[in-house]
Parts: sequence; structure tokens; C-alpha cells
Amino acid sequence: MMKIDDTTALTLPRYKWLANIIGTTISQGLLADNQALPSERELAERYEVSRDTVRKAVRYMEERGIIYSGHGRGTFVAPAIVRGTTRFIDSFSQDANNRGSVAGQRVLNVEPVAASMAIAGLLNVRPGDPLLRIHRIRLMDNAAVGLHDAYFVLPPGAKVTLSQIERAGSLYKLLTEKFGFAPAEAVENLSAGAAEQEDARLLNIQKGDPLLICERITLSDRREPIEYCLMKYLSSYRYKTRIAKRSGD
Repeated sequence: MMKIDDTTALTLPRYKWLANIIGTTISQGLLADNQALPSERELAERYEVSRDTVRKAVRYMEERGIIYSGHGRGTFVAPAIVRGTTRFIDSFSQDANNRGSVAGQRVLNVEPVAASMAIAGLLNVRPGDPLLRIHRIRLMDNAAVGLHDAYFVLPPGAKVTLSQIERAGSLYKLLTEKFGFAPAEAVENLSAGAAEQEDARLLNIQKGDPLLICERITLSDRREPIEYCLMKYLSSYRYKTRIAKRSGD
């Protein structure tokens, strides 16, 4: 049996701690693609957690495409090609880490703004309502890969400074810790576009060069819109996702 003596267990819910342990075992190659996981009972005994904790950890990992269940057969390690795709909301920092890279940023603007009519409609607020705008160049291994122009619905009087963002590293982490920002799901529209003059200057490319355009509306755990972000990425940036057939169709 394994005792929970990892210091991360003090700050994480037990099911997330267990999911991290199993995920690390998989990433280290100790469990192979399509290999069956130990049974619920075995995992509960090995890590000295309840079976309910094991079930929550398994569900959490399934939602993230790390493992999959075969009806009546058990739970298995998802193939690496599937584990490398995104089917849940990640911060850019998490995504870069998943790719084996180091995320970075250059913050261009942090400012309170009045909601335009278009953005007010997307975020379900009134035109003129206060929003926080954060405009950034996103870096991967110190190279510019994209632009994020984000508008956030935050509690009245909420303030975020440039120094806070730089210290936190991850904006989502900062907003979660400071204001209870709770992104649960998002709706995205993807399209192709051409770099405008300002895009080209900031990304060190030529005007007219191809860009991947992504518009994202992020919803809270109460399914209320809390962020609109216009993201523009270099054509070299790979954006992966996974599409699964709905059961019963």
C-alpha cells in the first residue's frame, strides 16, 4: 500500500492528486497504450483512498482523454496520439507545458474598458458595462506564436495590474485565485485570416501572411459568459482537438 505523503496532496482534492499520480505513471511509460488500469479496488488499496475517490479520478481522467472505458471490459490507457489532443479548456501555459515547451508572454495592455455593443452581446452584459481588457503576445520558448486580445467579466471594482500578471505567469491561475474565476467550458469559432499591419509588426511576420483565427467565449461553472478572446496564431502553431462519436448515434 502507498501512503499519501506527497505535499501536493495537502493542496489538491484527493481525486485530482490520484489522477496526477496515475497520469505520471502513464507519461513515464509504466503503463502502455491501451493497457488496462488496475481495478478500482486495487487502486483504492494501493493509494489508501476510497473507491469513490478512485471513481472521481477515473472520470476526471476520462474527461481529459487520458484514459477510456470499454463497456464491460474495464478502463484503459488512451493511445498517445489521443492523449496529445485538447478537449478541455487549458490555459496557454498548460498547453505549452503539454507540448514540452515553455510558455511566455509580453503584455501589451491591461486596462478597464466599456463593453462595445458587439462584445456586450457576446458576454451577455449591457453596452458600456465595465470589462477588463488584456492584450498579449503569446510566446513559446521565447518565440512569438500568437496574439490574445481578451475581455473579462469580473466582479465590480476588480483590478488586475501588469505586475500581478507577470508574477503569476498564468492569467487563468491569477484570476481563479484572486476572483474565483471558474472557466468550465468554451465555444470556439476557427477560421483562416491574413495578418494585418499591426499583427505583422507584433509577430515579426509580413502583412498578409496566413494566420489561424480563433474566437473563444468562455463560460463559468454556472454557464455564464465570463471571457471573450480573439486569438491569432502563426500558421506554424498546431491546434489539435479530438472528435468522438456520441454514444447511441
